[in-house]
Amino acid sequence: MPTFKRVTDKEILNAKPGVHTMIPNLILRVSKTGAKSWVFRYFKAGKIKQIGLGAYPNQRTLKEACDTADAMRDDVAKGRDPAQQLDRLKPKAKTFRTYALAYLGEFEKGWKNPKHQQQWRNTLTTFVYPQIGDRSVADITANDIHELLLPLWAVKTETATRIRMRIEKVVDYAFTKEGIDRRNPARWKGNLDNLLPNPRTVTEPKPHAAPPWAEVPAIMAKLRAKPDVTSALLLRWSILTAARSMETRAATWDEITDKVWTLPKHRTKNGKLHRVPLNNEAMEILAIQASRKVDGSNLIFPGPKGKIISDVAINKVLHAAYPNITAHGIARSSFRDWVADETSYPDKVAEAALNHSNPNETEASYLRTKFLEKRIPLMDDWGKYLAS
Repeated sequence: MPTFKRVTDKEILNAKPGVHTMIPNLILRVSKTGAKSWVFRYFKAGKIKQIGLGAYPNQRTLKEACDTADAMRDDVAKGRDPAQQLDRLKPKAKTFRTYALAYLGEFEKGWKNPKHQQQWRNTLTTFVYPQIGDRSVADITANDIHELLLPLWAVKTETATRIRMRIEKVVDYAFTKEGIDRRNPARWKGNLDNLLPNPRTVTEPKPHAAPPWAEVPAIMAKLRAKPDVTSALLLRWSILTAARSMETRAATWDEITDKVWTLPKHRTKNGKLHRVPLNNEAMEILAIQASRKVDGSNLIFPGPKGKIISDVAINKVLHAAYPNITAHGIARSSFRDWVADETSYPDKVAEAALNHSNPNETEASYLRTKFLEKRIPLMDDWGKYLAS
């Protein structure tokens, strides 16, 4: 009978793809991707039997695998079923919910938008945990994901698509942690695309609802009629600066220098610093808010208790002035249409005002200007038009 040298973790980490015998009956399998798993191999009635012992090192360390194999070998020698030994020693599998919470704990701190963080948690809690939250990630199949998504796919296609991507992220994270080397059951290409119709064919993408640019001055007049309502002032400022709602709601006083609002790159959608020239009405709103500062808050438009104003408050004042539109639509889409229809400013200047990335990567690598000087008269003209 051959003698076996006890290997070290370092040797296991450097093991090449293939099958390696560690000690009698204990096999280490190494896949082409480097994933490692344990197998207990023994003879019964002249036939080879194999029992998986889990992945190395997340499910079972080297010492745990050797100890388990020793106990199972003793069972085989005494005529007992070694699988019963495994059941007693089997570590408790971590659930999808456990890995989802761990993933959020590690990654959501890097997400700029608090709304995005909350959407992740809400969709997992509402749609995912009730069906697969308490399941071991290794046991989740493509059929499980299909059954979860199917009721939403035709009626809430965008939500369902985001849920699928979030499940895929969590399962990828879990598989990496556990050393599981197989297809992610939530993957779209070559997997769920065989079970569900393409989301683009189910519903057409809807642009942000926006009023015609010709009606925006009248809406601004209604908002000006509420000078004591912070959400109305915030909405006016967002329209005057053509800014995204979250960028405006989280704006702070240290971002204002002279007549320029500078958004740091961690607060913009494309991750690039953005400078916004402020026209006269925008400066007047700042002067009003400067007299209403809340102790302990650096926000320009603080809500109750100095916190960020909610979307609900913004939509309430907006829909009172003009129903069925979005803050994004009136602040950005209407502005972009006005520039195109009513002015001679170049498209590149308008796109820079919206802080859109240049889709032409080659041109973007050479054209690095943000047209700040040209955007000063553009935003002044926009302010004058809104006051008309």
